[in-house]
Amino acid sequence: MTAATVRIIAVGDELLEGRTSDTNSTRMQRALGVYAVQVRDIAVVADRAEDIAAALDRTGAGDIVLVCGGLGATRDDLTREAIAAWAGVPLVYREDVAAQLAERRRLRGLPPLAAGDKQAAVPAGCEPIANPVGSAPGLIGVLRDRRVAVMPGVPAELEALLPGIVEGLRRLGALAEPRPTRLWRTAQMTEAAVARLCEPVRARHPGLRWSWWIGEWGVDVRIGAEPRDRAALDAAAADVDAALGDTVYARERSELPLVVQDLMLARRSTLAVAESCTGGLLAAAITGQAGSSGYYLGGVVSYADAAKIELLGVDPGELGRHGAVCGPVAEQMARGARARLGADWALATTGIAGPGGGSQEKPVGTTWIALAGPDGARSGGFRFAGDRDRNRRLAVAAALDVLRRELTGDRVFDAERLSWRISPR
Repeated sequence: MTAATVRIIAVGDELLEGRTSDTNSTRMQRALGVYAVQVRDIAVVADRAEDIAAALDRTGAGDIVLVCGGLGATRDDLTREAIAAWAGVPLVYREDVAAQLAERRRLRGLPPLAAGDKQAAVPAGCEPIANPVGSAPGLIGVLRDRRVAVMPGVPAELEALLPGIVEGLRRLGALAEPRPTRLWRTAQMTEAAVARLCEPVRARHPGLRWSWWIGEWGVDVRIGAEPRDRAALDAAAADVDAALGDTVYARERSELPLVVQDLMLARRSTLAVAESCTGGLLAAAITGQAGSSGYYLGGVVSYADAAKIELLGVDPGELGRHGAVCGPVAEQMARGARARLGADWALATTGIAGPGGGSQEKPVGTTWIALAGPDGARSGGFRFAGDRDRNRRLAVAAALDVLRRELTGDRVFDAERLSWRISPR
């Protein structure tokens, strides 16, 4: 099967100036990862018509061209105009798109835009794809023998549009049937640790397409195969299951907070949190899922020692003997949150996120996570190796995974697998 060539063009001055990172290219690559495609290059260009046209000129007939950014309503959003000019086609004002845009503004309580909103203009030869979470629609069509798909640059809007874009590319004949694939999503593991555990499996099953990457909650692993190699894929998948074991929190594109939510709702249990180093990020991850009110009661951000004492009932003597970053304090935080909010379960986080505050005994990244439940509280120490932001996010992921493991009956923390763990209890 010949792989189709994909060219990605990300448009935006903010990308070139470092004000925003290009995360959209990764999203698009992953959306197409199960198909027989080969991404040949990714171009980041300014909000200038000539730069967009030059990037389009570097594509070739038969290519799949994915463009993101520059579809807004402001004067510097020039992507649709630049694409139409490059293709030599007019922009067609679509009344159906204008009606959708007007209805969206009405629902948001905003006044209608002036007639002729540029977001309702579509290059001839393209069809609009309704934007589920934003205003500007996606665009897809065949222009100068390229299969062209255009999306807004706002990550949430692009993410929501991608299923429709992929389906549109399939309708255009740009994508064959997807390859058979298997996916594993792991938590509390470094990329190197995941690769080391998978390497013997990879050696036993040559010819498959392997990839792993770091996500928000941990490391993901994917194996792909041609349809004729499905039996080999199934055999490799069984070996990966054995190698990664219970470090896997999902085998589909489900996020860790949603996995925890499903487990909690199935048990009709409730949760509270007590946060220090994560500063509310744990609560934000939980409540970022629709339906979290069905189990999440609330939390306490007890950053200062005084807040830990006054709000959670932490023993001042314990703080004086061991400091805030230790197992006993984390356990008392979890017990306090559970008692004060009347929850079945409570998670607590306390650590040294950095860049300062570390010591030889407790270097930057040292974090303790505790879980309190009907049978008491337990805690574990972790030593994360990222910067401040990464350490805090790793702590959130580890805390959620600790609860997942408790709910699924896995209380064993294998230090060989859980590469961040420093002190099993």
